[in-house]
Amino acid sequence: MHGNQKTGTMMIFSKSKEPWKKPFSEKIGKRVSRIPTTELEMWIDQSLYEIGRCMSLYAKSREAVYLNEALTGAEALHAVVDQLHTRTTPLQK
Repeated sequence: MHGNQKTGTMMIFSKSKEPWKKPFSEKIGKRVSRIPTTELEMWIDQSLYEIGRCMSLYAKSREAVYLNEALTGAEALHAVVDQLHTRTTPLQK
């Protein structure tokens, strides 16, 4: 890396200081809000696994159904991570 560039794979996506607005439906947000905090990390792990599985199946078959499932999983993943961040950020300040 050069000079003051950030390291890590996800740092390439965080160019702005403004948080990414919720690209998931209110319905997903409401469902996720009812998941106990202790279970959110498990949901994140499961979502990542499912997204990866769908992308692997899409790469092999090029069937749009797998890409659609990966997109739905990514929306759910974002909702769960957003909820975990919302619940834990005040605790860290």
